[in-house]
Amino acid sequence: MNTIDLPQADTASQGGYTLTVYFTPGEAYFHGPRRSIRGQVCPGQNLPDGFPADYLERVGLEGFGKTVRGDYLGWDFDRHFYFATRTPPVGSAENALVPWQSVAANHLSPGTRIRVTDCGPGVSDKICERVKSAHWRVDDLCSIGCDDAKHLDLYIGEQTRAGIEDEDFYFVTTGATVQTSTPEALR
Repeated sequence: MNTIDLPQADTASQGGYTLTVYFTPGEAYFHGPRRSIRGQVCPGQNLPDGFPADYLERVGLEGFGKTVRGDYLGWDFDRHFYFATRTPPVGSAENALVPWQSVAANHLSPGTRIRVTDCGPGVSDKICERVKSAHWRVDDLCSIGCDDAKHLDLYIGEQTRAGIEDEDFYFVTTGATVQTSTPEALR
């Protein structure tokens, strides 16, 4: 994927941000009872009739999931149906989501760069250093739970083990401080 670095207009650091994380769940790590998706599949798609219910719930929250077949199951938030794709998860403008770089935000323009300068309470020092050293960029819209104008949802990549939500890098924090750099309009 080619990107163009546009001139940036920096803003002053702003506090009071909520930071959450999202990821691409892996079907292999979910073992709940199977649930049919008949009637919830994009027309023309040939998908298995069922998946673990807990996996479908997570796909419905995160937007995409990796199947045991190696492709991806997506959830269309607007049309409320599932679809299959071989392409890894994409953001709201069909751009690839990049682990530890892509951010979902509803109040910032796509391409806005973000630097986290303070993680807020409850984030371990090791994880906070990783968050602060990352080069974040708005690549997606936040579909669920992002009504606050100061909410950033950080993409951390594909699930690689069970219990991901018990890991230090899966967090919710309030009181973070960030600085944004918005692309200036081309003349």
